[in-house]
Amino acid sequence: MGKNDDEDTGVKMAAPDGFDGPTNDRVCTDVLCSLLFIAMLVVMTGIGIHAIENGDYRIVLYPLDYDGNVCGTDAGDIDMTNFPYLYRVNYLGGGVCMKECPSFTIGYADEYTLVTYGGVYQVGGLADENGPLVIMPDYSDSPNVQTCTQENCYPNNNPAESFTSSGVNYGNGYAFYLTDTTSYLHRCFTSTEAYNVIENAVGESISDLGDAEDATSFISELYSDLYSARDYVLGFGFGVSVLSSYAYTYFLRIPGLLFLIIWSSLLASLGLIGFIGYYSFSVADNARDEDPQVYSDEEINGLRYFGIFMFVVAGLYFLFLCAMRKRIQLSIGIVKETSRAVQSMPTLLLFPIVQTVCIIIFVIVWLVYAVHVASLGEIESNEFSSNGVTVMYRTFNYDDETRGMALFLLFSFFWTSEFIGAVGSIVIARAIASWYFTRNKGSIGTLTVLNAIRQSLWYHMGTAAFGSLVIAIIQTIRAIVAYIQKKIEEVDSENAFVKCIACCFQCCFACLEKCMRFINKHAYIQTAIFSTNFCISAKNGFFLILRNFGRIGAISLVSEVVVVIGKIFIAAVTGAIAYVLMDNYIADEVESIIGPTVVVMLLTYIVATLFFSIFSMAVDTVLQCFIADEEMFDGDDCYAEGSLKEWIDDNGS
Repeated sequence: MGKNDDEDTGVKMAAPDGFDGPTNDRVCTDVLCSLLFIAMLVVMTGIGIHAIENGDYRIVLYPLDYDGNVCGTDAGDIDMTNFPYLYRVNYLGGGVCMKECPSFTIGYADEYTLVTYGGVYQVGGLADENGPLVIMPDYSDSPNVQTCTQENCYPNNNPAESFTSSGVNYGNGYAFYLTDTTSYLHRCFTSTEAYNVIENAVGESISDLGDAEDATSFISELYSDLYSARDYVLGFGFGVSVLSSYAYTYFLRIPGLLFLIIWSSLLASLGLIGFIGYYSFSVADNARDEDPQVYSDEEINGLRYFGIFMFVVAGLYFLFLCAMRKRIQLSIGIVKETSRAVQSMPTLLLFPIVQTVCIIIFVIVWLVYAVHVASLGEIESNEFSSNGVTVMYRTFNYDDETRGMALFLLFSFFWTSEFIGAVGSIVIARAIASWYFTRNKGSIGTLTVLNAIRQSLWYHMGTAAFGSLVIAIIQTIRAIVAYIQKKIEEVDSENAFVKCIACCFQCCFACLEKCMRFINKHAYIQTAIFSTNFCISAKNGFFLILRNFGRIGAISLVSEVVVVIGKIFIAAVTGAIAYVLMDNYIADEVESIIGPTVVVMLLTYIVATLFFSIFSMAVDTVLQCFIADEEMFDGDDCYAEGSLKEWIDDNGS
């Protein structure tokens, strides 16, 4: 769209009297939302205090045995303080508490020794007397105790008959075989090798329960390697990745490099689409020439139609690039100017670290509240019958009040985490806008960032609370829909209509959330520049987008290419350097350098994502500043510099 006034896209911007960049004559915006946010934190804290006073976190963090006792605590009919580990005896999760997880040699299993709801049962003369020592509490006084005899657990002293007996009951009973285990989160997990021994003895497949041990073995080995390579992992994952991200933005300023990256990526994608069409035609022609013909005529024609479709897409994509070439060139200029802005304010790169620390502190407090709220549930007895055998197991049941508190905590989590991100967006927009609307760029630096932080926190927390509240409401609705969907599927998992309706709801709200995030981002930029409240900022930002839809689309495309390539490039280069150095210096100290290298790349990717979240917001801010500059000023009065000034000179303001 052009920049002419249009009643459908709003009136173009006019410079306020004496405009010389983001106003310093600021007012507090959306104060009511600030008060609501504070009230939400107060209510969340009240719920947390209530849960701490009335709940017991140990009920959630420690495992629950079949009789409703919490292993490792005295929260039950039997004092389990000295028995902190749970040994599972059936697929339902029902098990017994133990002093220690049975530990022997890897792959050890004694099919003639059974761990039961009432103690340990051994087949006389056949059980391994030198097996792992099992120390269990006395369950004899429990009303739900179930013990083994030869008749109900080991008929004819035959392992195969034992597996089908009422005691073991194919893994659904009140007894299971003694194996070597590994402890993880106070649970005893049996290895796949031990299950294989049991399988060979009983002639049945029970290996599905072995996955957890594989995971714990992998995690243990990875932890060991990460500890040995900790200097490389931390140094490259956090230090080198930051330097690489910063260097990447510097390289974007090299003449011709960004042009090469963008256009080569766009043309490569065009070539890929065309190649897919050509390849489909080639496969179809080869299939038609085969004798005898392997594929049906319908399949061959389907490939040809698909090839035609891809050629059409390639043609439309080519026309799109031709039509958007000027806007893409403008987008390249905006990305260049953004890299200049970020380079001039390196302190801005530290702000995501501050945000991360704030989120970590909040999550720690929130988790304490959430765990205690989860412990307010009532332990409920459940019976499971299979093959005429009934066994007991326990679950948590929550009343409506507790569910309401849990839902409010979830909403609080969404709102607070989004709020922290929103404040960061306003700070970045304020700093970048100050850079753009300053003619003497040499005066921009750390003080600009500190001033942006001060003004954002003092004047615009309400706007951040408003925008984040909208997102939090949508996320909470999505969570409720997902919960309802899960409950319905538990009752009727084959109901395709219900699944379809739930998926449609999720899709609609996911789209709504993305749209609101887009509107929020541009509203925050408007607030950062003009100090307007959320509604006015959202309206002005929305009409600005409508008036410049082509430019917005082009810059979104270009910035996404820059961000994706940057993340992959930074993670790959940092990971490759770390791999080479670890291979040369510490290869003999670790089981494998693959694990530490992957972790380095993941950490680097996370750091790069945080960095490019700044860069992406900065790109959108520069774009809005440029459009506002173009609409409010003419000729030499414009603040645009460098490639943006050249674009205006070539295309007219």
